[in-house]
Amino acid sequence: MSDKSIIRLSANPAGFGEVADELSQDMFASAIPAQHSHIYYEDEALGLFIGVWDTDTMVEAAGPYGCDEFMWLLEGECEIKNNKTGAMEKAKAGEAFIIPKGYDCQWQQTGYLRKFFVISEHPQETIPAQPTVAGIIIPKADAPLSAMRTAAPFAVTQGAAPQEHICYTDVTGKFIAGTWASEAFESAPQAFPYNAFAYVQGGSISLYDEAGNEQRFNAGDAFFIPESVVCHAIVRASVTLFFTVIATA
Repeated sequence: MSDKSIIRLSANPAGFGEVADELSQDMFASAIPAQHSHIYYEDEALGLFIGVWDTDTMVEAAGPYGCDEFMWLLEGECEIKNNKTGAMEKAKAGEAFIIPKGYDCQWQQTGYLRKFFVISEHPQETIPAQPTVAGIIIPKADAPLSAMRTAAPFAVTQGAAPQEHICYTDVTGKFIAGTWASEAFESAPQAFPYNAFAYVQGGSISLYDEAGNEQRFNAGDAFFIPESVVCHAIVRASVTLFFTVIATA
């Protein structure tokens, strides 16, 4: 397991692209592409992997998707084919999207693509016969918000109560994704209740570790907070972000 701390993700980590991923022909319906990965956080026991990935033109082997995956596209665009209906769905740079575990699909890639990814493939959880959604899900920054249904990530002491819009929950109820937003608030330190990735869509949020060190995240920044990290947050004006939560229980 990686060290537990508040992690800032970069789209261009040091050394990215220097060592190609090891791939085999059975993974593709096309020639083997050039792909690279940089892992910022991994927990093999939980099947959780956070990082940056890129590829050039390729077509993946068709079949049920082997994990729940949240992605933020940094460059390029892709098409995902529904193998049962033949319908094509597209996602492009500047968008988030989720592929549900068990979705019978095929990734078809033309040109270069780079993304942040959050993969959940718990080794003891089988691929469901039917995914919770038979298609990709694209979170919206302007989604209608309501009171939080997930555990409150921050112990708010003054200011606004954050709100959320959940657009996807997996069959186990442990992988949840959507939009999260708040006006100004302050919070007290507490152990973070789950693993969470976030991409800041607008505004900014300051996160403080147990020692009081600040990291400020503005629009276009991404971060990951592992479960049990003691931290707190301050939003001085407002913030909107896309989030993915991976709970352990």
